[in-house]
Amino acid sequence: MQVLVTFRPRRQPDRAIELRAGATVADLLAAAGQGADSTLVIRGATPIPEDEVLQDGESLLLLSAFSGG
Repeated sequence: MQVLVTFRPRRQPDRAIELRAGATVADLLAAAGQGADSTLVIRGATPIPEDEVLQDGESLLLLSAFSGG
């Protein structure tokens, strides 16, 4: 299955990521090279937990923590 991922801030290009059927948010984060402790996965306007099963073709936002000064 594929999910469409938008990265914010844009640390890498937005893209489709191929995952196995029944993959979870944790699987997506691993495939995208993102840490669960520093990245929120958002469906629509709602953050979703690491154990949430993803659906083929859905669009998700990966929102990474950032700091600066």
